[in-house]
Amino acid sequence: MELMEGLVLDKQFGIEFLIQLALFLASFSVMKLFVFKPMLELIHIREHKTHGLKEEAETAKHKAAKLKTDYESLLKSEHKKTTEWLEAEKKKVTAEETKIIQAAHDEASQKLETIRKQITGDTEKARGELAPLISDFASRIATKLVGKPIKISGDDQGLKKNLNNRPVVQG
Repeated sequence: MELMEGLVLDKQFGIEFLIQLALFLASFSVMKLFVFKPMLELIHIREHKTHGLKEEAETAKHKAAKLKTDYESLLKSEHKKTTEWLEAEKKKVTAEETKIIQAAHDEASQKLETIRKQITGDTEKARGELAPLISDFASRIATKLVGKPIKISGDDQGLKKNLNNRPVVQG
């Protein structure tokens, strides 16, 4: 009987094992179809996106570095052009300034020459007007110095000549 009992137990164990195995396989198939497969796909998609984003980030870094280099070289080039333009403009302004100063200097020289001529003419005119009065003034001055009336008469032309030899305006 013991043997029978062992066989019955073995048989019952075998059936239970087969039922549990069938349930496990059915559960595994359902889980594989509805849980594991979508989860593995999500994991694969996530890894693909992660690696793709990393590659895109590296590409973007390289592109940014290239753009930065291009920008810096463009900035240097434009700075150089601006500096050259500024120097050229400074030269133009300096030349224009020199031209204006020279024109003002020439104009001032012309005006000064005109004024000198006018002064010389006025001086000659005053000498001409005062020349006839020289004898009279000389007589008066001599009278006051000596204390007696003295009449100086003479050649006014000689006095005029002496008076004309004196410089009036020195330039």
